[in-house]
Amino acid sequence: MSMIDFIGSTRFVVFKEAVRLALLAWLTTLGSTQAELVTLYDGSGLPAVQPWLTFGADTFNGWSQESVAGGVRLTTDLQTRSGYSNYFPLPSPVLKNSAFPSLRRADGFELSFRTRLISEGHSNSNRAGYSVILLADDARGIELGFWQTEIWAQNADFTHAETVAIDTTVQRDYRLEIIGDQYQLYDGATSLLTGGLRTYSDPAIPYTLSNYLFLGDNTTSGSASVVQGPIRLESNLSSVPEPSSLALLGSFVAGLWSLGRNRRKKS
Repeated sequence: MSMIDFIGSTRFVVFKEAVRLALLAWLTTLGSTQAELVTLYDGSGLPAVQPWLTFGADTFNGWSQESVAGGVRLTTDLQTRSGYSNYFPLPSPVLKNSAFPSLRRADGFELSFRTRLISEGHSNSNRAGYSVILLADDARGIELGFWQTEIWAQNADFTHAETVAIDTTVQRDYRLEIIGDQYQLYDGATSLLTGGLRTYSDPAIPYTLSNYLFLGDNTTSGSASVVQGPIRLESNLSSVPEPSSLALLGSFVAGLWSLGRNRRKKS
């Protein structure tokens, strides 16, 4: 090997090492936690048959659930509370699946769910026949009520708060995101509703449970018939690389590659 070839190959080795170190440094910035996506319900059969969710009702009648195309149809009357959660309620609340992820507000997490209200009724303007509850590991979170023409948030004292007008009888892919002290509800990529998190404390159960979620009818002042489609949960959102960071890394590596090639040609 000539001295020129030796120098050229040495520079190429140095270039490869520089790329390796750049990749290592970038991956380190993503943090030690990894984003975790869990399919809580895949939209086929009944949710409680799958590993993550339970089904509960406080009466023996006044409700029905049946598997339909794309999900499960849950129907409740005014006297019945019924729905899906990640906890067994009795004899004392316990997670159905102990592998359920920890929902840390600092890291961010998101519940996505496909839902279509067929009908909804309520005898109290502070209640809804279909609600979604999502609480972090410190039990701070948000409860959203769904009417046929409106989605709204529950205040800490369970009164009607911020709201958005929307036709919920259309099937939609909702995303409920919690980061820090804020929540944001999306329909696909469109932001619908945002606000501060609440600390609900009365009744203590289920509102003081860690990492709690619920979808269904949780009031005797509301009724609904809803088709519940797939439900997914993504935690540790802060560890997901932003597209801009990926682009920056690509530009950096391309620059190093170009520099390495130019140096080899000059050698």
